Amino acid sequence: MSTSLAYHTQGIVGFQHHSFQYSKGKVIQRLKRKDFRCPKCFHCSVSVHRYRTRRIQGLPYGSMALYFEVELHRIYCPRCRALSVEELPFLSHPKARITKALERTILELRPEMTIHAISRYFHLDWRIVKACEKRYLKHKFRQIKLKHVKIIGIDEIAIGHTVAGKTAYWTIIRDLDSGAVLHVDQGKDGNALKDFLLRLQRSKAEIEVVAMDMGKAFVHWVKEHLPSAQIVFDHFHVIKLMNEKLDLVRRRIAAKLDAEERAILKNQRFTLLRNEENLSSEATAYLSKIKQTFQELADVHMMKEALRSIYSVAQNVSQAEDALLRWVRTAQKIQSDQLHKMAKTILQHWDGILGFWRFGNMTNASMEGFNNKVRTMLRQAYGYRDLEYMRLKIFNLPNNNIKIII
Repeated sequence: MSTSLAYHTQGIVGFQHHSFQYSKGKVIQRLKRKDFRCPKCFHCSVSVHRYRTRRIQGLPYGSMALYFEVELHRIYCPRCRALSVEELPFLSHPKARITKALERTILELRPEMTIHAISRYFHLDWRIVKACEKRYLKHKFRQIKLKHVKIIGIDEIAIGHTVAGKTAYWTIIRDLDSGAVLHVDQGKDGNALKDFLLRLQRSKAEIEVVAMDMGKAFVHWVKEHLPSAQIVFDHFHVIKLMNEKLDLVRRRIAAKLDAEERAILKNQRFTLLRNEENLSSEATAYLSKIKQTFQELADVHMMKEALRSIYSVAQNVSQAEDALLRWVRTAQKIQSDQLHKMAKTILQHWDGILGFWRFGNMTNASMEGFNNKVRTMLRQAYGYRDLEYMRLKIFNLPNNNIKIII
């Protein structure tokens, strides 16, 4: 009966029940191996010598923790002359402290429970639970197929700080068709993509489209290593850059004003940056006052809204190209150094900006949303000391539903 129970609940085969011991809420079941064979040639006529006793935790019997006590032996095979230590088939690796059945249950519960909650429930050290999940994720993501990937998104995310106190960045690449994470590495330049490039070359993948922001390092890397791929700059980053130019103008003007005049612009940053249609009636009236008082701010704000309207009105590449050319010519005529810089930036990234319309309003919004999921994961974990474990968790993030725990 006890042997059958160990087989059906714990998946233990090749052992017989010897005895039970009950102690302080624990059940200790002693097992004996039925027969011995050479692990290499499977010959049955072997010499066996007792080595040591191991105690391994299994799935609990009811409310009581269960431990299996097994005698380990050294096995000498006269046929192949091999001396080896007995292996336990119900362990995932020789040094495991828990059975495969318990590991499988931990992995099933992990999406619903924290590491701390699982460790308390099964009376395990939290490090065992983490190591179990980490080993599973390593196996799951040891090979990520790239052969059929056509459209990728590249973005960097700030994660904590380096030892020197600087902001630490990680680069994430995803397949924008399937949503799968293809690459995660430290840094935000071409060095962070070295391993990904090697895997791309081995897989002979043909990347057709790369969605990204206008960071120089990534643009240079794509042009050098993926010359046939079309770069698409997300419209979010174009408008964001325009907003930054507008804010620089506001700050420069405010710095030159006396206290009385500066009060007009005080705490009005988001009145200028927010979409005009989203402003309250009070904010709209105040915006009108700012425009009447400061001509350059009025011009730059008008151009910001005009640039936004191109993305909402233009239906195809031809319309977008005409509208953007008119916008650039108008910006070059207005007396504002920040507008001139923005016009120059648009011309320098012309093809990538038009790629938004060329590929059916393609955006990198899913990458931005994914970065928010990464930040939520980091906040819930209060950060990660084990960077390899964090990297594996990012790979697995598309398969998880992030739950806000209150």
